[in-house]
Amino acid sequence: MKKTGGLLLSGRTLLVALLLIVPIFQSKAEFKRDTLIHQAWRDTFKIRKAQIFETGGDQWAFTRPKPFQFIKYIPSDIYQMGKTAFSKKGLPKLGLILAGSGLLMIVDQPVTDASQQFGRFIHLDGERKSKTVVQFNIGGFHVNALELPENLNSTFYYIGEGWGSILVASGLYSYGLAAGDYRALQTTSQIAESIFALGVTTQFLKRITGRQSPFRAMEMENPVPGGDWHPFPNPGKYQKKVSNYDAFPSGHMATAMATLTVLASNYPDNKYIKPVGYSLLGVLGFAMLNNGVHWISDYPLGLAIGYTCGKIVSARGHQIIPKLSNKKGASSALLPTYLGYGSVGLSYRATF
Repeated sequence: MKKTGGLLLSGRTLLVALLLIVPIFQSKAEFKRDTLIHQAWRDTFKIRKAQIFETGGDQWAFTRPKPFQFIKYIPSDIYQMGKTAFSKKGLPKLGLILAGSGLLMIVDQPVTDASQQFGRFIHLDGERKSKTVVQFNIGGFHVNALELPENLNSTFYYIGEGWGSILVASGLYSYGLAAGDYRALQTTSQIAESIFALGVTTQFLKRITGRQSPFRAMEMENPVPGGDWHPFPNPGKYQKKVSNYDAFPSGHMATAMATLTVLASNYPDNKYIKPVGYSLLGVLGFAMLNNGVHWISDYPLGLAIGYTCGKIVSARGHQIIPKLSNKKGASSALLPTYLGYGSVGLSYRATF
């Protein structure tokens, strides 16, 4: 264990803590019986088995995801993100996000310098330290498939690298299998879907903008405050010196924000998700300034992309069934019902 900022905490310990924190994401909503729901299918509908949870005053019916079904949704997710951004309602928001990014660029260098100075003051080592565990070659390029952080700042940084999301998804998946919980399994599938969709989207934007990372800018003989820009860099040059071109937007922020959005969307009654999630986002943001991987102006667009992706992804996999009316007078509903042992039937509900 290493002493960092007065705390005895290693990077590996925090990664394990992220996995153990999964139980707080479980809503206290009462688990309901299995049932059947109608789902649109081609020109008709099909009936699928589902589980109902009381959420936000309504009943949410979650279906069990098929293994790796999320892969087929990734192209649609990317299209929907673009459609949302350039829609009539989305364009003003996109304009504000880009304008905010432009304003932050004015203070990029002093904010980075101040963050690193504060990191030194609290003895939070800003150097990126990790140990490569799994590595392989693709087309002559070395790819580090698995790295483990070796200091606290690097551990916070890895929250946005995707490992934090993978650990949370792994915990939910294990719980979902053990408890037969369709909501946990759907959430796992959606987190995986968002990671892949954002990987494609942010890489596309990075390879268009070609912004220099802070630590790379500081290595230059005549560093440009706020880093240099190389729009549409040569793919070969990009791959050989990635940090010279991949700062904007922040894929780390996008991934972390999407994971938080999926969790909050599927568990709206849980009071811990947003406070814990936004706190970790703040820690991640500081860690990336401290280690010189990102400028603060890289964050707004990354957060917006992550939030949009999370909302698109989490809209699938469940149906909201409004509660029967509490108004005076009689009301009723006829619903398909799963009777067990492969049998189905109909149930009739009435209020007076």
